[in-house]
Amino acid sequence: MGFLFTNIIQMDNDNLTKEERLDLEEQAIEALLSYGVKFSVPLKMSPKDPPVLIRTWNSIFQKHQIKWRDKRINKGWNVEIAEVPDINLSETKNVYMRYFHIKPMYLGTMDMIRKLALEMEYDEKKVQESTITEGDRLMKFTPLMAKIVAVATLNCSESAAINSKEVKELQNFYLHHLTSSRLQKLCGIIAKMSDKGGFISSIRLIQKADVTAPKAVRVE
Repeated sequence: MGFLFTNIIQMDNDNLTKEERLDLEEQAIEALLSYGVKFSVPLKMSPKDPPVLIRTWNSIFQKHQIKWRDKRINKGWNVEIAEVPDINLSETKNVYMRYFHIKPMYLGTMDMIRKLALEMEYDEKKVQESTITEGDRLMKFTPLMAKIVAVATLNCSESAAINSKEVKELQNFYLHHLTSSRLQKLCGIIAKMSDKGGFISSIRLIQKADVTAPKAVRVE
């Protein structure tokens, strides 16, 4: 399943100049900061049909249909039945798909993510010297990466608290339903949404303004 980047212009990078690539990247980051990112995750269960009685009722009384929910799915989940290709059978099949939307993050959310990221021990020199060994060691941070995605998804100061029940449940869901590559992509997107470059530029401008601002004339 792919990621949905809202309002990002699709262009052939091979035909772009360096300036055009930079401009396109800025537009993509701006879209992430403004709209966030949507993605979906298939559940590990086959869709279940409503009971015969309910299906019969709904077919007869279409204006008064009974809403039915698969009790295996939590009430708060945004889940729909989607048709996806089955590689093994060379055909499509119906699956339960859970939908998520990581919205533009609040400052409190970004601060919590920053604290989690500091727990990761990463040494570029060691990675270059022994990629395989260091890669195996870094795999231990997979649960921490899933927690970062959970905090970003919830994006609420109360429910997104690092050790809250909501974060732990969503972290566990991601660990059991996301592939390693998808988890890495999501973390990369979240890093871009944090807009560290924007913060650095803002601090630089504020400090510059403080230094160059004329002193107030004191009137006795």
